[in-house]
Amino acid sequence: MQLTVKDTKTESKDCFSLILEKPENFSFYPGQFLDIGSPREAGRIFSISSSPTERFIMLTIKLTSSSFNKKLQGLKKGDLVSSSHPAGTVVIDDSSPIVFLSGGIGIAPHRSMIKYAVDQKFSLPITLIYSNSDDDFIFKKELDEWVKQYPKLKIHYINTSKDGRLTEEKLQQLYPKPYTQHTGPSGQDPIFYLAGPPKMVDDFENILLSMGIDETSIRTDRFDGL
Repeated sequence: MQLTVKDTKTESKDCFSLILEKPENFSFYPGQFLDIGSPREAGRIFSISSSPTERFIMLTIKLTSSSFNKKLQGLKKGDLVSSSHPAGTVVIDDSSPIVFLSGGIGIAPHRSMIKYAVDQKFSLPITLIYSNSDDDFIFKKELDEWVKQYPKLKIHYINTSKDGRLTEEKLQQLYPKPYTQHTGPSGQDPIFYLAGPPKMVDDFENILLSMGIDETSIRTDRFDGL
């Protein structure tokens, strides 16, 4: 499938969003990804950072020095990119409270899910714990606006250069005993969505397991970069 570039947008000092026109009948679930490539080059996988409720497709991409990344940075309005159909099984589940643990560019699929929950007026509690190496948090302005629109959305920003990395003790402070105190109206345990660099996701997962979170309640998305 061919997708047309609509715009590009700088999101932070080290990432940008590629905004594509959304074809008629294009559908996907919040949290899915696209394999973007060209006829002469193997594709790369990018999470869709836009919500199905929005009128465009957005991919948020970390800036790197790879030739493929440079080509994406150089795309202009009207250019075409080759794309797979949406894929991926780590998608939003609205049957239980949700906790997002995002690291850096890992906010991309979580932005899609949160925006979808806001637009669809979900009623379940949602907590975002967002770690970044500095205060240049991607989508922070939007996220802060959505907190006002969605009373059950709570966001904790962690600047690891000032606050240190997320530990079990810090997580317990931000989200006390999640497996007993923050269950849903029918007693469901929360679902934890983890996304970011592989090492960070591994660390997040180990913290949750050490806290007694069942592995079936943990969904992971690892970003290897380009």
